[in-house]
Amino acid sequence: MAVTSSKRVHAQPTLSGHTVDFAYGPAQGADENHAWTGRAYIHASMLHQPDQPFPLVVFLHGINKRQVPHPFMGAPGMPDLRFCWDRALADHRFFPCVIAAPSSTSACKLPQALWGDFDLDHFLAYTLRATRDQVRIDLSRVVVVGHSGAGCNPRGGLVTAMQSTLPLVGGLVVDVCMDRLDAQPLARARSDMDVVITYQRKWRRDFSEFSALFQEQSQGAQGLRLVQELPILSAQPHTDILLESLFTWLPRWLPPTEVHSPVAADSKER
Repeated sequence: MAVTSSKRVHAQPTLSGHTVDFAYGPAQGADENHAWTGRAYIHASMLHQPDQPFPLVVFLHGINKRQVPHPFMGAPGMPDLRFCWDRALADHRFFPCVIAAPSSTSACKLPQALWGDFDLDHFLAYTLRATRDQVRIDLSRVVVVGHSGAGCNPRGGLVTAMQSTLPLVGGLVVDVCMDRLDAQPLARARSDMDVVITYQRKWRRDFSEFSALFQEQSQGAQGLRLVQELPILSAQPHTDILLESLFTWLPRWLPPTEVHSPVAADSKER
């Protein structure tokens, strides 16, 4: 008599779009601590539409203690934003957009050292070259997102990314250190962009002091400046707040039915 296993085999989900990996380093040549890589994900609905430019979301991960490539973009044991993109775009949560993320496996264990001297304009140039045969990117609709340690280095990460020479729609600063010394650097973002800082209370910080300092240093900014608590009741609030923040703010910055006059990548690529 044949013996059959009672274990069920679950098929692995398949991504609908295309993942593009590319080398990336600082403008003046890579060294051990800055030989980063990049990964972009292009949803199937955006592939090979040369006449339709699409927005871009740039994601910076936090500290990477295991030194694995591509946290939140395919690293094992972590949520994968590519699958989240598939579900969100299938549900028309926000306008179809490319997501691109640098990945650091060196100098990535301490938040104050993570993403030192990060240059968003330089990363965008690499991203455009890597994806230009498959998708057209609209550089007038770029959103920058950073999680945890990505917002804790006053000389890199989100701080320098949000000082880009290109106009940015918004900066989403998700559950970062919120040290009083971080408020001024984050407030130095481009005056014309929105900056939203989200947090959850399980990680104890001085929320009131940070918020007051951030608002004080943001006086005169043309864009929205907001520090927002999100009630995350899960067992892993520091991880789960990332998706909650994305699904709260991307529909506002990139509405699913928006009408837009684009500035395409091919007209501004350097």
